[in-house]
Amino acid sequence: MTATRPDASLEAKATRLHMLGRLRGKHFFTPVMADSAMDVMLSLLVGELQSSKVSDTALAVGNLLSKEETSVVIEKLVQSGLAVITGVEPDRRTVGLTPLGSARMRSFVSDYPDV
Repeated sequence: MTATRPDASLEAKATRLHMLGRLRGKHFFTPVMADSAMDVMLSLLVGELQSSKVSDTALAVGNLLSKEETSVVIEKLVQSGLAVITGVEPDRRTVGLTPLGSARMRSFVSDYPDV
């Protein structure tokens, strides 16, 4: 019998929400329909649930953002106490959720209707 990780369903749901957000971006090209901060937060939650480090470059590529847009979103999330810079390398930095950011995203994804 294979043991299921306790967060496997949460990870699957967060991944699905993130994918649906990217599909939305294919239909709505104006910034008014964009929610880059939520996309980045979902990416960070999935990274946390997979025990993976997430670089700012991966956030940019994975969320179809420019490096500048990604930096602005990360800075706002850090200032809000939801994200933290976890490592700085010569060519990139890694980002993670704070305990507050993790708790809020886990609660949001858990409470979100099934997708």
